Amino acid sequence: MQTTRFALLSSLVLLLGHNTALAQTPADEPVAPAAETPTAEASATAPTPEPAAMGAAPEGPAVEPVAVAPAAEAPGAEETFPAAWFRIDSDGSGVQLWAGATHPLTDGIGLATDLYVVGTLGEFDIGPAITAGTFTLTPMLGAQADWANRRMAALVPQFYLTGGPDPIYTELWLQNYAYTVFDKTGGTATGGGNYIYARWFIDYKLGKYAAVGPEVELTYALNSKSQNADGDKLTSLPVGVNLMLPNYGKGNTFFIFAGYETVKSENRLAGRLSFVRNF
Repeated sequence: MQTTRFALLSSLVLLLGHNTALAQTPADEPVAPAAETPTAEASATAPTPEPAAMGAAPEGPAVEPVAVAPAAEAPGAEETFPAAWFRIDSDGSGVQLWAGATHPLTDGIGLATDLYVVGTLGEFDIGPAITAGTFTLTPMLGAQADWANRRMAALVPQFYLTGGPDPIYTELWLQNYAYTVFDKTGGTATGGGNYIYARWFIDYKLGKYAAVGPEVELTYALNSKSQNADGDKLTSLPVGVNLMLPNYGKGNTFFIFAGYETVKSENRLAGRLSFVRNF
């Protein structure tokens, strides 16, 4: 009887000891701490990868490549657009608005287009822009509409030369306004006359913000309809000084022309204010 009781007690002690051992972790086998969940503060202060590093593959153990569906292509470099410009002129013809762009075709050659608005006249011009060293040569053909009378007004063959080696900048304009193409008799206010307009200035750059030089302009009548009241074919020839203010803000240039009209006239002051914005 005592032997049986001792055996039962011994079994109970062993059973309790075994269960206790299963519930505890031995001291020589530490449990790895659970990964902490990042707090909002930690996320906010985490350093942002540099742009160059964001596209780099992280270093790590080599793994077997896994075939996956290709991801959408990341946007590439910023889309480029043709060089464009906007211009405002104020002179004896009133306020004139211009806008244009040059679409590149091949190396050194582009397709230039622009529109010109003065009063109720609107003109569209088109032609090649050819780079020749430090100069750009642009022959163009324009078509002018008379919006007030709902008719075409003139064809305008023209030529421009701009540029020059530093510190020189020059512009040469040649424009032939042919109004007889659409009105040979001169029955409209704009019809019947043909004339040539020319402008030339050459500026010397004084620095980053200013350039100055001489300017001369010419208006010459090609028929009697374009002559002045005195019957002169040379209807205008102002001579003066052109002040160019490049870097008049980012992409801007401001021109001031002040001159003296050499053709017989009661008022001899001639000039122009021009603002050009390049995009």
